[in-house]
Amino acid sequence: MQQLKDRWIGAVLWLCCLPALAQEVPQGLTECAAIRSLPREVAAQGRPVQLRGVVMFCYRKRDGAMVVQNGGVGIYVHGLRVPDASLPDWLARGTAIELTGVTEAGNFAPVIQAKKIRVLGTEPLPEPTPVSFSELLDGKWDCQLVRLRGVVQSVEERPKDAERVRLELTANGGRITVNVLESLPDLPRLVDADVEVEGVNFTYFNNRGELVGARVQVMNAGDVRVLKRGPEDPFAVPELHLSTLRPFSPSGVTYHRRRCTGTVTLARPGQFFYLQEGGRGVRVETRDQTPLQPGDRVEASGFVEVGDHFGKLREAVVRKVGIAPRPAPLPIQRKRVLGTNLPGSETDADDVDGLYATLQGRLEKVDLSDTEGPRLLVESEGRLVSATLGRDTPPATLERFEPGSEVRIDGVIRVELASGWPAQDFPRPVNFRVFVQGPADIAVARAAPWWTPQRLWLLLGGIGTVLAVTLGWNWLLRRRVEQRGTQLAQEMSARRDAAVEFDATLRERERLAADLHDSLEQSLTGMALQLEATEALQAEAPARSAQHLGLARQLLTRSREEVRRSVWNLRSQALDNRSLPDALRDTAATFAEGQALRIEVASEGPVRPLPDFIAGNLLLLAREALTNAIKHGAAQNIEVRVVFHPTEVEVAVKDDGKGFDTEGHPGPREGHFGLQGMRERMKRLHGALTITSTPGQGTCISATVPVET
Repeated sequence: MQQLKDRWIGAVLWLCCLPALAQEVPQGLTECAAIRSLPREVAAQGRPVQLRGVVMFCYRKRDGAMVVQNGGVGIYVHGLRVPDASLPDWLARGTAIELTGVTEAGNFAPVIQAKKIRVLGTEPLPEPTPVSFSELLDGKWDCQLVRLRGVVQSVEERPKDAERVRLELTANGGRITVNVLESLPDLPRLVDADVEVEGVNFTYFNNRGELVGARVQVMNAGDVRVLKRGPEDPFAVPELHLSTLRPFSPSGVTYHRRRCTGTVTLARPGQFFYLQEGGRGVRVETRDQTPLQPGDRVEASGFVEVGDHFGKLREAVVRKVGIAPRPAPLPIQRKRVLGTNLPGSETDADDVDGLYATLQGRLEKVDLSDTEGPRLLVESEGRLVSATLGRDTPPATLERFEPGSEVRIDGVIRVELASGWPAQDFPRPVNFRVFVQGPADIAVARAAPWWTPQRLWLLLGGIGTVLAVTLGWNWLLRRRVEQRGTQLAQEMSARRDAAVEFDATLRERERLAADLHDSLEQSLTGMALQLEATEALQAEAPARSAQHLGLARQLLTRSREEVRRSVWNLRSQALDNRSLPDALRDTAATFAEGQALRIEVASEGPVRPLPDFIAGNLLLLAREALTNAIKHGAAQNIEVRVVFHPTEVEVAVKDDGKGFDTEGHPGPREGHFGLQGMRERMKRLHGALTITSTPGQGTCISATVPVET
């Protein structure tokens, strides 16, 4: 029961709050004027829109964009994003609708994005506002229904576009484009006709949302009313001399066609040509494809306009009336074309714009990248002048013109002024260019010298390339030589080491042979004699036979010891991670074992590790010295001393044996290789060997070897 009671209380409270909640729901914008007044950043927030209005313009496609008006103000509306099949193919002018949507910032003024459209019927259109051409450029007439009057100067039919006809309308205040969504009857007669149009003003804008132009969009053909048609014959219009295209007139200027006669001096079919008559040249712009050549006498009927501060004819039609000699070219002089340009006064330059003239100068460059056509850049009187040819000029015909050559160019002068239109001051010439009919109007007065800066740079570039290649090749050769030299040095070192190793092996074999000859052979011979005596006396004198057998056993024991010692001397030179003094002590203990012999090993200086090659050779040298002292010197006391100097190591073996004559002692020829082997070891180690001995006073052998620190 308590829960049911709480629910009833909640429902009553909610019903009481409904009026307050309804007041907080935002109401949609209903007036076009209010929406157009929104700042763009506010319109971009998507404010809701609910308005009722009349369609003034709509593109002829389903859900197309449109312009809707209420309260005398129009606004642009984006079509539905989701198609609505209940709507007609497009909304005709005068259709009354109810629209729901949201605001958007738009690219120029606030707009509406439609979400739902409901057709209500039709309503009368508001009366268009008569405006001048210049008024359309202030922006306030954007998307408003306007009425314009003017002269049609060009007509373009576009059957495949949504805008079927494009008119160019001119009147006081300027020129504007009028786009019509329906085809118009008798289009050729519209040119030069006085018309009145009713439509919606649309603006052109840049990426910053700034107005840069305007156009008028007309939905129905009936909104273009012809007030006065132009003449059937475009040449049945008043004639003007080229020197009086835009003269003073108390009644003002006319925007209708006028006719001029002159001699063609330059022609670009379908673009423009120049007429010259009585010392005046005039530019004629046309879409007429009539083929023209310099020297043709023609009549041109077109609309007079002041463009770039010089009168010209535009949208002209042409007919040939004869042939005349091409006017003599006027020599171009810088002062004559540009004047002195004195500040605060009118220019004192001659009126040469549009005249056929000749220019002489030095060709600097041939530029084939210009959109208007190939051009030659010529230096004349310290100024660079551009001479432009037609777009259809084959580039191959310009190959004969080399930079650096002196050329003479015949063409039409185009003067460029410093001020815009309309001028805020007396316009002054700042530069000029030349339009050239074709390569035939360019003559080479003097060929370019062969030795040009371009060729100089090419030569320097070639020399630099050859030098770079040469240096690179030299570097590669030097590197190959160094690599080959290193390889040969390694091979020679390997061969030398192999030869040294072979010699050492050979000497060691010879020493071993001598040792075996001196000891083992003699022992075996003596043992053989004792065995023979034992065999001979075995029966007659057994006691003497046993004595000889004992001597044989002693000789056998001595032979075994000699073989063991020789084999031990052939072992590896490695010290087995021992220092040289320790290895010498082990060697001395081996030699003294079982003999009445005293061998002492002493070390002086801080003991440090030696390379295996040095330590092994010194160990073998010491063994050889010990063998000689025991075998040949019959020494009883031997002293081995190892001295570690800062940059060398010394091993000395001193005994108290018999000694020998150092000058006349036996050598390799007599089968003794010990001392010779010591000297060769020291030679390989780049060391020094000192042998001191006197017969009867012992021997001292000292070996000193340099050691890198």
